[in-house]
Amino acid sequence: MKKFVTYTLSILVLTIGLVYLSDFIYTEVYTHFKPRNKLQYILKTKNENFDIVFIGSSRVANHIDTELFDSISNKKTINLGVEGAGLNDNLLQLKLLINSNHISNVFLQIDSNFESISPSNIAISEAMPFLKNKIIKNHIKKYFENFEKLEHIPFYRYAVNDPKIGFREFFFSIINKKPATNPNAGFTPKFGNKIPKTESSLPKLIRKENIILDEIIRICKINKISLTLYTSPYCSKIKTEDYIKKLINKFPNLINLSKGYNDRLFYDCGHLNNQGAKIFTNNLYNETKDK
Repeated sequence: MKKFVTYTLSILVLTIGLVYLSDFIYTEVYTHFKPRNKLQYILKTKNENFDIVFIGSSRVANHIDTELFDSISNKKTINLGVEGAGLNDNLLQLKLLINSNHISNVFLQIDSNFESISPSNIAISEAMPFLKNKIIKNHIKKYFENFEKLEHIPFYRYAVNDPKIGFREFFFSIINKKPATNPNAGFTPKFGNKIPKTESSLPKLIRKENIILDEIIRICKINKISLTLYTSPYCSKIKTEDYIKKLINKFPNLINLSKGYNDRLFYDCGHLNNQGAKIFTNNLYNETKDK
């Protein structure tokens, strides 16, 4: 019996030790190795001066060719658009970026993302290795009933977010595998044309207010950052006029570029292809060059 108890305790101690060790190694890799996503890139970016920061979802990541924008504007820009991101995620990006860098202008893409105030699972998963960062902790803790477990139980945060920050991503970080998108520029071009035959529309109703967007506006004002709101194009199969009109009523300075692009310039109805992105980047510059 004594041998059995000793053996069981040894296995238990070894297991606990491995869990703590795994948590430590994963965190060290995500913290110190080369960034593989835009959140990691922001955390490693210090003392930079950005003329323009583009934030939003894939409708930013796929639409803003930063190298082209830089060449025609003679400005230093970065594209921090993330597929699946919402305004809440953009707020976290902005908080982290201004903590260690200087920003002159923020270009924020808004459309039906105005209807959401919650963070995305993608961005939250990417933030999990950095819970010791006070900005990240204070931003996300109210969204998790199990936050105490995520913060204090070793390796729990990695286990429950395995698809995004599990062994596969950990291994790619160790071998320094290049990510699909270079975080230094952030532009992710799409190629091809997959316009559906069916029609759809943006929401019929618009929410009264969005406290997350209000916070973005407040932070920009406090930090003397010029904020430009704009709407990216949709293909002809999506009815946008009614919703965009309501959005403009709330934000009269909204730059509406939602229409006027041939369907051949789209990868799908919500995303331009590479050719369309270059045209859109030029048009956005021309619309904002005097700001």
